Amino acid sequence: MPRSNAASGLADDAQLAWDLPVAFAPPVEIVSGDSSGVLLYRKDTGRYFQLGRSSRLFIPHLQEGVTPEYLVRKVSDLFQVQEPVAAHTVARFLSEIRGMGLLNVPPMEKGRRGRASRVLADIPMRRLVLVRDTSPPAASGRPATPRSLTRIIAGTSVFVVALLAAGVAALAAIRLLDVRALGSTSIVIPLVLLLHLTLHEASHWLACRYYGVTVPEAGIAFWFGILPRPYVDRSHAYRLARRTPLVVITTSGIVVDALNAGIAGTLAFATDDPALRATAAAVAYTLLMTLANDVNPLLPSDGLHAIEAATGHHSFRRRAIQYLLTLALRLPPSHHHEFASRRLRLLYLGYGVLALAYLAVVALLVVRFIASIGG
Repeated sequence: MPRSNAASGLADDAQLAWDLPVAFAPPVEIVSGDSSGVLLYRKDTGRYFQLGRSSRLFIPHLQEGVTPEYLVRKVSDLFQVQEPVAAHTVARFLSEIRGMGLLNVPPMEKGRRGRASRVLADIPMRRLVLVRDTSPPAASGRPATPRSLTRIIAGTSVFVVALLAAGVAALAAIRLLDVRALGSTSIVIPLVLLLHLTLHEASHWLACRYYGVTVPEAGIAFWFGILPRPYVDRSHAYRLARRTPLVVITTSGIVVDALNAGIAGTLAFATDDPALRATAAAVAYTLLMTLANDVNPLLPSDGLHAIEAATGHHSFRRRAIQYLLTLALRLPPSHHHEFASRRLRLLYLGYGVLALAYLAVVALLVVRFIASIGG
């Protein structure tokens, strides 16, 4: 059967065999679907994908396998639009999820600008797995309880204490940091950092276990292939029905960062020993940089996961970066961006502003470190 005229004129990377059935890849599992969209899980890679509300029309058909021509007729009849308009919508949607690796058709190679967008949106990360749990994915959660004054006070108290602790650490780093005064005590810093990172990841693991979330693996991740740090795979937390437990799981490590940095900063102010003061201030500075890394919105960090948990958009960073690159490089918009709400587009722009502000703060911390070396 020849390809429908409705498909003519589509970009090469959006074209499929227009008259051949297309379906989800065998490893793809539909986890949940509601008014906000559909959550998918690819079993062989352990990755989750969230599709927007407009995808709900296509999901039942892609479970069975249909031709793109059929989907075009379905959209045309349902929304009373001409077939060329329906073909444009179908092709953009299929092209996007094909690029995610969700279809039984392998993704096509993108052009230079498309490849640059993918590299920036998906940071390469190698992993050395030390502990593995082969149990089926689960996230039972705990029964929701009515909001109470006690819960609100507890949550607010944790936030305020963490903020004050980070402030104390920042004051210690600004006023007391003197790299030249460290001497032989500097050997303590990497040991303290290793202990801290272990506690950080342990907090994620404990929070996952509290909410009944399966932790498939834990070990050491290498960002960009060279930057090592411990990690706990908590991706199954996306299966939680409520956002609050997911926010708790993602922010538990950030709280540990702030508290440990505050303890080091307090010790720096409390001691009279110059070497101990310099060491504590250096530890406070190091843990502040760790905190800055863990709230980094540009990387798959705890801060980014907290944003995703709070907004309910599990692919927020990737889609925000792609949207910003679409504007900057004048790339054709994806199906998701084409149908994204005005509020969501504003969130993507806000993400860009937040990323720039983050880079400015990190630059100030780096300048302070350089100044401590130069005296």
